[in-house]
Amino acid sequence: MEKYVIIITGANSSSGIGWASAVEMAKKQPKAIYVTDIRDDQLHELAKKLQDEYKVDAIARKVDASSEDDVKAVVDEALATYGRLDVFFANAGICMLGRLHNETKADFLKTMEVNAWSVFTAIQHASAAMEKTSDTKQVSGGSIIANASIAGLRSGAGPISYSASKAAVVSLVQSSAWRLKGKNIRVNTVCPGFIATDLTTPAINALDQMDSTAIRDHNPLERFGQPIEIAATVAFLASTESSFINGQDIRIDGGLGGSYRHVPLFGDA
Repeated sequence: MEKYVIIITGANSSSGIGWASAVEMAKKQPKAIYVTDIRDDQLHELAKKLQDEYKVDAIARKVDASSEDDVKAVVDEALATYGRLDVFFANAGICMLGRLHNETKADFLKTMEVNAWSVFTAIQHASAAMEKTSDTKQVSGGSIIANASIAGLRSGAGPISYSASKAAVVSLVQSSAWRLKGKNIRVNTVCPGFIATDLTTPAINALDQMDSTAIRDHNPLERFGQPIEIAATVAFLASTESSFINGQDIRIDGGLGGSYRHVPLFGDA
């Protein structure tokens, strides 16, 4: 990955998957990593860490992943500066813990916009950039990775709007892998189970308050996952080590998805 130029969305939180993925990919010595988020209070700290510890060009940019203009701007900047784009990790997402009869149209559409539309616009603009060649990149190619969820693969693992948005991500990726046939651009999703991040903290706290062991009891490893355990797979998918993996939804859930039943937190009873 020595010459690679990488863009990551949703990288602001030091306890998040985006941050951990940036660190894991920096270990592979790419040329540059753009770390982006709609919030930027920790982004510059991450960029400094990547530069100081791994000697890569690290650029912090405030980007709304659901804004096509923002996404296009950072992609265009990467092309103008480095003449190439090799990896795009569409990681940004939200989760609203609403019940079926309490969720509003605005809630539903906002979840779809941030979780699904952001992946579409990332694939659209990143793939166009990855097709371009330059003095530093002689052939078309790249890897696009989207953060989905086991909630997008089976029912009962998340709120309805969140689950629907993540199912859309899985479908977008599978369809895009075929639409980009012959371009040497791979598109895959990682589908985490319950991972201890800022995004899942409200759900984890709610489970604790319910004195529920639903997640742990139905997970063979009897624990929540850690961001680094997702990041390792993201870094693998970004590299040529995964060169024959395309159009796949890769579960990283400790075995939860093999047998889980409905989680009480997401019920309406």
